[in-house]
Amino acid sequence: MTGAAGADEPLSTTHPSAKLCDAQLVFNYRYFVDLAAASGGRVLDYGCGIGQTVTLGRGRGLDIWGADTFSLFPGWADLVKPDIRDRIRRIENDRTDFPDSHFDLVISNQVLEHVTHPEAVVAEIHRVVKPGGRFIAAFPVTETWYEGHVGLYFGHRFKPRTAARRIYFDLCHRLGFGLYRTGKTRAEWVKMSEVFLDSSCFYYPHGRLMSAIEKTFGEPIEDMSVDYMRTRLGPRARYIPSAADALLRLIYHKRAGEIIRVRKSR
Repeated sequence: MTGAAGADEPLSTTHPSAKLCDAQLVFNYRYFVDLAAASGGRVLDYGCGIGQTVTLGRGRGLDIWGADTFSLFPGWADLVKPDIRDRIRRIENDRTDFPDSHFDLVISNQVLEHVTHPEAVVAEIHRVVKPGGRFIAAFPVTETWYEGHVGLYFGHRFKPRTAARRIYFDLCHRLGFGLYRTGKTRAEWVKMSEVFLDSSCFYYPHGRLMSAIEKTFGEPIEDMSVDYMRTRLGPRARYIPSAADALLRLIYHKRAGEIIRVRKSR
């Protein structure tokens, strides 16, 4: 259920963009697990893919669970490691079988762009979070510049099945841009990218998603983009003054979308 910055498998190719994507995947897993460890309690990774974050969290002693539709790629459910299978549940009709108010924290890493009913998904996440618990999510929106599943700027802004998009994707491939290129001709890559975007990615406006989250949870939303960016920069962040936080926030929003935290009202 997760996308290129979520729980996809590493690309296993020497293309430079693939190496960057792999590094981003690994960082995101660790970042969310660090947040879960700091939060404590029982954690759910909603849209866990094959369970990389669950595996990482269990390795750190967390009481972490996962849930996914396993519909994004054929055979995904079979790739879940045997030692965590009892902690992974299937999402059906936007719902899980977990009890109400069951989790202290729900995390969701690049998932909301893959669901067809985002308000229903937000409502389900709200249902399983305890009063006073939190929901932390990262997701792109329509306004995001970069499309992280095919690795092209503005790749999601085109209308489906249009000549303009096909020409743009073809040109980008000729110039060396794009992910998952290995072993495919240019025409094959363009077709694969278009089919995936049209069948599995449903970008929503920032206002629609933020409104759904805030109304459902009944609390203000906290923007975590500066924390993410400074954590991603590591030791280099010490050289960036706090006056530059607005720029870091802008870079994250344009490049990746939103990363937020919200508490469920008691």
